[in-house]
Amino acid sequence: MTMAKKELLLGAVAAGLLLSGAAAPAFAAKGEGRHGPRHAAMIERLDANKDGKVSLDEFKTNISAAFKTFDADGDGQVTKDEIKARHDAFRDARKAVRDAADADKDKAREALRAAGPFMLPGAGRMFDRADTDRNGTLSEAEVLASAEKIFERRDSNKDGAIDTADARPHKGKGHHGKGGEERAERMLKRLDANSDGKVSQEELLQRASETFQRFDADKNGEVTKAEVDARREAFRDARKAFREVKATDGEAKAAAREALREARIDRMGGRMFERADADKNGTLTKAEMETAAAAMFKQRDRNGDGFITADEMGRRHK
Repeated sequence: MTMAKKELLLGAVAAGLLLSGAAAPAFAAKGEGRHGPRHAAMIERLDANKDGKVSLDEFKTNISAAFKTFDADGDGQVTKDEIKARHDAFRDARKAVRDAADADKDKAREALRAAGPFMLPGAGRMFDRADTDRNGTLSEAEVLASAEKIFERRDSNKDGAIDTADARPHKGKGHHGKGGEERAERMLKRLDANSDGKVSQEELLQRASETFQRFDADKNGEVTKAEVDARREAFRDARKAFREVKATDGEAKAAAREALREARIDRMGGRMFERADADKNGTLTKAEMETAAAAMFKQRDRNGDGFITADEMGRRHK
């Protein structure tokens, strides 16, 4: 269960990395605080008539424009290869920002913005669900249908528009609601080897070591991007298998759920790979992974008492 924990404990990359149907190109922020300015900026960008809010028509117009960018060959269908191409372009542009000298950061960020969009409803984890005709590609109609669902979720006060009022925290969701608390408790339990109700740095480092061994398929002491991708692919296969049997009962469903639970620990491997690869040589050593784990432990241990408790599990220092 290490990687799912590590994703939260290591504060892995924000949802913008993957082309996820759960994160539209506009409304990644769900709360005020540090996300408030970002939410406001997104509203300003999409608010075509400048009335201070984004209507469904404005939202769908933006999605249609994004669809045309993804549809590289202009055939009216977005394929998984086209999605991957946009994903790769985003990764390269983001890496250019990270690698740029301080004097060139603004220029690199502008290039990142200009190269977008990089997200499209349905073009990620929700691909199979968005692909309603099951032809292996996404049409504009399918993407817009996914966009409508996203818009409905984001319009929290149900006034038919998304504005700053919809940026307020949602009760029962995220790390600060009931669902977040339950996830934090589950993660704490899995990491808490001695069952004392908290996680020490030693316990976290032990999990990091176990994770490394799990990813290091050829046992050569290094984890490569290919090994990480193989684990992520295994998660996708397990998720698909679970979806196929989840409506049934009995042993098949239980086995599929357990397989998915095991595979879920690896799904975020790609997100932490570059962050933990300190020397940027394209491989990850056990020492690099443990160093990253120790650094993130320090971030999560907000009160500096040497332990991570449930209320600290999903949070880190600003």
